[in-house]
Amino acid sequence: MTIWEVFVQTEGGDPFEHVGQVEAPNGDTATLAAKEHFARRDPCAGLWVIDRDDVRVASWPPEVLASGRRKVYRRSLGRGAPDDILAGRL
Repeated sequence: MTIWEVFVQTEGGDPFEHVGQVEAPNGDTATLAAKEHFARRDPCAGLWVIDRDDVRVASWPPEVLASGRRKVYRRSLGRGAPDDILAGRL
């Protein structure tokens, strides 16, 4: 059996959020189990089911990850940022 990590999108356009895991022998079974367990009662617009072995975790010390906070000129605002921020009017 394999552990599968489950991410749910509550409404279209929302980010996906990790909601838990399911254990299943393959991806199809894991997807069905995730749908039944995490999307049956709660609102769900999207579902990601990912083999835990495919999830990568950064092993850098916290100070390496925190160093980017000083570089606001490199800030990535991503999709859907308000127009005034994209135009540089913070």
